[in-house]
Amino acid sequence: MTAMSRIPALMADRALLWQWLAETFLAAPSADRLTALRGGAGTKWLAALATEPSFRAAVDEIRAVLAVPQDTARLQTQLTIAFNGLFLGLGGKHTLPPNESAWTEGGLFRAPVAEMAVLLAACDLSLAEGCCEAPDHLSVELMLLAHLETHADPRAEALRDRLRLWLPGFCAAVRAEDRTGFWAGAAALLLAALDHHLLIPQPEERTV
Repeated sequence: MTAMSRIPALMADRALLWQWLAETFLAAPSADRLTALRGGAGTKWLAALATEPSFRAAVDEIRAVLAVPQDTARLQTQLTIAFNGLFLGLGGKHTLPPNESAWTEGGLFRAPVAEMAVLLAACDLSLAEGCCEAPDHLSVELMLLAHLETHADPRAEALRDRLRLWLPGFCAAVRAEDRTGFWAGAAALLLAALDHHLLIPQPEERTV
């Protein structure tokens, strides 16, 4: 099988957005990533996304967080604390597992895990060595969607439909619990992108 890995930025425009969202819900942004988003190629990429009317409000939320007048190291620390509380269990009862099985009947790590494992195998893919996330993690599903869309695989539509079933509840909870606005904006962008069937606006330089 082929291990799932990061999709190069020069792939399809939609795949780049799925990759960015996958990374956003997988880990807190690094200082280097924040630097790019605040003043590098990422700034141009976000500006290009904001030209799509259905994305503008969500992108503006993200950019508002990035525009706060403080150094990147301090912002990175604040976002790491927020990420850990939102998604890694440090928020106690307010923790929001980014796994499909947590937002569907049956409970965490139940049927969706096995179903996604079967779909990955059917696509001749596997999780990268060292990956500690379950196959139904949002980031895994988004990276698989990027792969399927890039290869014009008809199974992409079924995966989009699958995501549409559980993401509204998850994204609503993220908006309610996120005090930074960063993941609330990312969640809104994710929902908007799922219903957007055209190429995603991009600047000429697309390294995010």
